[in-house]
Amino acid sequence: MKYTILGSKGFIGSHFVKYFKTQNIEFSAPDIRTDTEIFSKPLGNIIYAIGVSNFVEKPLEAIDAHVCILKKILEKCNFDSLLYISSGRIYYNSLSTVEDEKVTIDPSNPNDLYNISKIMGESLCLSTNRKNVRVVRPSNVLGIGAPSNLFVPSIIKDAIKQNKIILHSTLESKKDYIFIDDVIDLIIKIIQNGKSRIYNVASGYNIKSQDIINKIVEITNCSIEISNDAKEFSSGQINIDKIKNEFDFIPTKVTDKIEDLIKFYQNSG
Repeated sequence: MKYTILGSKGFIGSHFVKYFKTQNIEFSAPDIRTDTEIFSKPLGNIIYAIGVSNFVEKPLEAIDAHVCILKKILEKCNFDSLLYISSGRIYYNSLSTVEDEKVTIDPSNPNDLYNISKIMGESLCLSTNRKNVRVVRPSNVLGIGAPSNLFVPSIIKDAIKQNKIILHSTLESKKDYIFIDDVIDLIIKIIQNGKSRIYNVASGYNIKSQDIINKIVEITNCSIEISNDAKEFSSGQINIDKIKNEFDFIPTKVTDKIEDLIKFYQNSG
């Protein structure tokens, strides 16, 4: 089985590159912007990991990555299957986190542009009526090389470099976090044996910021300061019934991986 990784230089895409290399699995990682042969050769199973996380500063690039390039791939490329990596963030304004329920977005809110672009990408995929085109919605993915502007990497770096974490959100804030190895494993299983077209890829439970920070403090002995204007930022618990039922999924305990992340940032300077 051959794979093509689009977005191989990003966080999730680069981990697929490492995984396929260690497993001796055939894959290619072309640059969609420069490799014109991508439209003329068989691509096998496409993992669409192209994305822009800093959408506030780069809204046009986010639309291009999440929608426009995807359109070209669906329209012009020869592939056996395509898996589009969307985001669990689209549930932020919704009451339900079940894959087949409706989601709520607000186009007047600039912060919803990311969600809108991801949903548009999903809609493109699902409108093809091809059962081999699927969507996954990962929650907050942790692992080596995660974008440094995200919450957990940023506070780990502060703990190491400043020996102090300054929080602008409350300790009671909570989110669903999933470790990158779980994401890789689940996506491969979904490509090979998935029965549905949309899957949540998450741990299925929310972790409080306090639980993560306690682990960081235990290892680094850093101090904590909570700003006076700190607010609670929490997301709804993501439903993972599909991946539990189909793949017997048991998530890695994210707090068990905090020490590995700290060691990585300590060694990388």
